[in-house]
Amino acid sequence: MSFYLFLARSITHAQEMAKVLEQSGIYTKVRRAGSDMTERGCGYSLEISQTRFLQALDALKESGKRPVKVFFVSGGKRQEVAV
Repeated sequence: MSFYLFLARSITHAQEMAKVLEQSGIYTKVRRAGSDMTERGCGYSLEISQTRFLQALDALKESGKRPVKVFFVSGGKRQEVAV
């Protein structure tokens, strides 16, 4: 299974992004992000399906609630994506 992770600054930021996406018809999972992703200890991310990635990114850009970083996860490997 392949998916994207949108990294948030805080749980509040993750919840705000999730609300924007839900209003756009995109349902996500809020997940804990490991310290290797955040560079500051623990954090939060949203799991976005591969098929909804561009729609999700556009909705967040339009709302001003952009993710801090974006990662693509496939086959157990994670790679940062420039957006």
